[in-house]
Amino acid sequence: MSKGQEETNTTKNGPVIQGQVHAIDHSPCVSDSSDGDEELDEESALEYILRGKQDFLTSKIKLPSGSSGNANDVRTKIDPDTQARLEALLEAAGVAKLADGKAFADPDVLRRLTSSVSSALDEAAAALTRMRTQNNGVPSSPNHTADAGIHSLANACLEGNVNAVRKLLEQGWSVHDSTDEGESLLSLACSAGYCELAQVLLAMNAKVDDRGSKGDCTPLMEASSGGFLDIVHLLLDHGADVNAQSQAGNTALIYACCGGYEDVVKVLLDHDAEIESHNENGHTPLMEAASGGHVNVAKLLLERGACINSHSNEFKESALTLACYKGHVDMVKFLLDAGADQEHKTDEMHTALMEASMDGHVEVARLLLDHGAE
Repeated sequence: MSKGQEETNTTKNGPVIQGQVHAIDHSPCVSDSSDGDEELDEESALEYILRGKQDFLTSKIKLPSGSSGNANDVRTKIDPDTQARLEALLEAAGVAKLADGKAFADPDVLRRLTSSVSSALDEAAAALTRMRTQNNGVPSSPNHTADAGIHSLANACLEGNVNAVRKLLEQGWSVHDSTDEGESLLSLACSAGYCELAQVLLAMNAKVDDRGSKGDCTPLMEASSGGFLDIVHLLLDHGADVNAQSQAGNTALIYACCGGYEDVVKVLLDHDAEIESHNENGHTPLMEAASGGHVNVAKLLLERGACINSHSNEFKESALTLACYKGHVDMVKFLLDAGADQEHKTDEMHTALMEASMDGHVEVARLLLDHGAE
């Protein structure tokens, strides 16, 4: 989620963030050596022609009026470099090279060559640009394979390259495609904190709750996990489902509490996020905040009506036992002052004091004893 966290499988050790959602291979695709050499040769040939474009256009090829057509008369008016470029251009076009250069002795032929060579070189420049673009993994049009297009579009999203994404979408790539990992493009942008890119994708009709082909986290969950408040606002303004759950049962609020993003938590609560939602392990937003030691978030949740003594289904953990297990002194003090039940027992019959003692959190244990723990 945050920068790529996929899901939280919460246990007594607190939320375990698993998997980098966007582990996309950034390295360029490498073909075998023979193909690479061929591509390099083609590119070098084009570059050879293009390097001489300006010189060619500024060359003074003068044809004397009433030329006799003698090859020597005309060829003396063409400098060797210009003639070499003309011959190279003809050869690239598939015209066999003339050993004696007689073609250059004909004034009409020469005039036609010189009048059209500029546009030909421009076409060569465009071809070279397309070649470089394709070699860098960005197809020039949707006629290329779908996999290559999706890969390049995903990479552009991952890099936050708004212009590249816009161009690829305008060329026909689908905003609804998923990455190789099954993430939606919008989720990819939101997890990386690219607000402008998220705006572009939404403007191109990306689905605000698009979970991708994997069907796990929504873009709002990704943004909340990363603490990207501007993107959270953007998605909510576009109608994102604030209470959607991941495959592990986590909500955007749970992810925000896990990360300690107080501003995001407040916005989500203002948009009616369920404060007692729980994931597959029975952890509530308050329990996640307590496990992470995020006192300000816990305070906000209690002010909004969270139940301080809720416990998980499987391990019977509470916000206090999780905070004690993790050794968060300030959180334990806050929860005790707020009325947390320190005699609550987990499924293993462990009290908060036992959780703190078993893990060597002396200061937490002393604090509990000072508050009357037995």
